[in-house]
Amino acid sequence: MSGCKQELPPKPLTAGAAEPVASQPARACVTGDRLSGRRVLLVHSYHPDYPWVDTITQGVQAVIQGRNIDLRIFYMDTKRHTDEPWKVRAGEQAQAEVESFRPDVVLASDDDAQEYFAKAYVGSSLPIVFCGVDADPAKYGYPARNVTGVIERPHFQESLALAQRLRPIQRIAVLSCHDSTSVVAMGFMKQEQLDVEVVEWLLVDDFDEWQTAVARLNDTVDALVIRSYQAVKVPGGADNVSPKQVAAWTIQHTTIPTIAFHDFEIQDGLLVGVVKSGAEYGRKAMEFGLQILDGTPPATLPIVRAEIGIPTINRETARRLGISLTPELTSGVTLVPTD
Repeated sequence: MSGCKQELPPKPLTAGAAEPVASQPARACVTGDRLSGRRVLLVHSYHPDYPWVDTITQGVQAVIQGRNIDLRIFYMDTKRHTDEPWKVRAGEQAQAEVESFRPDVVLASDDDAQEYFAKAYVGSSLPIVFCGVDADPAKYGYPARNVTGVIERPHFQESLALAQRLRPIQRIAVLSCHDSTSVVAMGFMKQEQLDVEVVEWLLVDDFDEWQTAVARLNDTVDALVIRSYQAVKVPGGADNVSPKQVAAWTIQHTTIPTIAFHDFEIQDGLLVGVVKSGAEYGRKAMEFGLQILDGTPPATLPIVRAEIGIPTINRETARRLGISLTPELTSGVTLVPTD
């Protein structure tokens, strides 16, 4: 497996689908072979074919490329299964994975992995490195003597500034599916100092509500900021509508710029955003992990915030909205789809 992208397994049908991954080499500043055979457990809140999860995994694997470290991945699958009993059971199964695998360090990705799994180990001898945490880490008892990690924050002001290069924007609304991550993320977004008026912060449960909101906001704001559409429910049901279906409907029915924070959302058709790099989160977390494996106490590694933001514009959506992408506008910007 050295040097190639790990193929993802099929969607887990139940929480507890753990993926043993072949020992991976690593590219960190630790020298010698003393880390050979050490075990790392990566616990993802979500499912393997969610693009955010995939890029975090790639970041982890890039760091351990070149080193004989035993990496195992566990998916809690709480983006597709948002009910409380599922999350509790998934956390219990992740803990069972710790007991069976006996990892030397655990990487826990996104908030559900903290709430239903990792926070149970605060103050224990098991080193924990979190990444992609939207809430205040103190919610989970972090930092602790055995815990450090990487918090997640959207590039809100930067994304808005990029959108304002395309069209004048004075009034915006923020729209998201109603899941636990979006609730805490929007709480931090509300603290940002912006040069526009936010007329509404809206969390919706199902696709009917989503469509109604988009149609109404078209006529009331200059741009629509979309926090997430990954957990929009089927009306009257517990299943998620396909995110690509939600995105496709949205771009077909919006007449104003849409602003997003993930590269795959711009690739799905939303117009513009300074997007987060999942690979950066995975890389930073695994770099912390290697330092811990080499003897550095977790408490001496300060919690950090990811830094990389990638200005991105969907050229097809810009064309549909009548926005001319001049060389001056696109300087330093990633355009998707690529030619």
